[in-house]
Amino acid sequence: MPRLRISPEGIGTHFWLVPDNKPAYAIEPDDLDLSDDLLDRIEAWSDAFDAIFDPEDPKGSRFPSAEAEVVWRAEGQMLVAAIRDELDDDWDIEARF
Repeated sequence: MPRLRISPEGIGTHFWLVPDNKPAYAIEPDDLDLSDDLLDRIEAWSDAFDAIFDPEDPKGSRFPSAEAEVVWRAEGQMLVAAIRDELDDDWDIEARF
């Protein structure tokens, strides 16, 4: 069963394919069989993370407010649900954010 991990870990690095017994590797959401509308939502969600990510101090990266972070995380959970709906049931999807 293919496993998709959604885990923002750097600018533009948010989606990972996790093969059995091998290291995860970054993929583009465009590589998945997702609708254009969902890809647009993913891009906006990813852009919001990229805007606050500091590559020189990743742990110091912060949203401008607690409310902004809550909204971003909630949209991430809704995206996970939408991705599950659009991908085959054989996919295992995990979120780390």
